[in-house]
Amino acid sequence: MKSLFYYLWILPFILTSCLNVKKFQREMELFQTGFDSTVANYQYKDFKLKAGDVVQIALFTQASTNQEQTSILSMGGSGKTAGVYTVNNQGQIEFPKIGLQTVEGLTTKELKSFLQNKWSPFVKDIMVNVQLQTVSISLFGEFKNPGMKQFNTEKITLLDALSTGGGVTDDGILNNVLVIREENAERKTYRVDLTNVSFYKSPVFQLQQNDILYVSAKDSKYREKAMNEVNMRSNIVLKYLSFFNVAVGVVLLVTTLTK
Repeated sequence: MKSLFYYLWILPFILTSCLNVKKFQREMELFQTGFDSTVANYQYKDFKLKAGDVVQIALFTQASTNQEQTSILSMGGSGKTAGVYTVNNQGQIEFPKIGLQTVEGLTTKELKSFLQNKWSPFVKDIMVNVQLQTVSISLFGEFKNPGMKQFNTEKITLLDALSTGGGVTDDGILNNVLVIREENAERKTYRVDLTNVSFYKSPVFQLQQNDILYVSAKDSKYREKAMNEVNMRSNIVLKYLSFFNVAVGVVLLVTTLTK
């Protein structure tokens, strides 16, 4: 009897030692491989404006401390604030004095230079500052905190999105993350392996406005769901069989008593 209790006591340790711990580690850890690859200092790229983007434009003149002359170019503001503009579906913005202008495909720096040149006849020694407003990234699938995430910077990376999403659930597949991006009215898809450091070299390491990230689930999650469905249906069938057996038993009992 003592021997039986001993083996029952050590059984969990034996089973634990048989588990392939390295397998689970590989499935759940970032940065497992690729450390021997050369990864230069990352150079962030300037966003190019797209339809639906919102930019805030501030302007002022260096010719005077009085900024009233900039009011002719203002939209709902004065002095250093000219207003907030949205790029329409045709990639255009309608500006004061210069009318409808195509801005899609320009960076904020290029738009700044463009506006300074166009507005210089109206305001002496004009200075313009252009800033892209909130940038939205959508997270779907096996993120712990999925949904649309908003950033106030152009320097957004896969790691920023992963962090904002609370990381990936235990059911998520890290080595096959899908990134969907629209470029020049064309939808492109990329696959990223977050277990390999070389994902820093991916063209989607730096995310762009309206990018979509999707982390799919492991097969084990779907097998578990399938088994739950089977068990649920089996329970329903067993309930009906139980009711049927009770009904049959009642009928037999009544039949026996009435004889």
